[in-house]
Amino acid sequence: MNKTAMIAASRVDERRALTSWMALHEIDILSAANGIEAIEQMAVAPPDLVLAQLSMNDMSGLRLAHYMKSHPGFSHVPVILLCQNRREMELANGQWPTFLFEAPVNVALISELQRELGELVC
Repeated sequence: MNKTAMIAASRVDERRALTSWMALHEIDILSAANGIEAIEQMAVAPPDLVLAQLSMNDMSGLRLAHYMKSHPGFSHVPVILLCQNRREMELANGQWPTFLFEAPVNVALISELQRELGELVC
């Protein structure tokens, strides 16, 4: 059974880079442009992992992560925050894994994805 990842990012380049990498490893993808869209989709099809851009319109990745942590249906789902700079990484305050994200996907992020998704083999 394939794992499912939600990619919540307003930046199309981030969604495209992550989708391409995950498609190579048979990971099913849900995609949203902001946290509100992500919640709507997750209510129908809960993912195994969420990757969320920290800065998004309508609902940021940080607000999405807090929502998921407090919601019984999503509290078990790991969240990785994708940050554009060190200042954004500091906003997460060590509560969630954070990565500086620039397409193509960096090696540290791939390692974290492998850890979170379990038996993924590259």
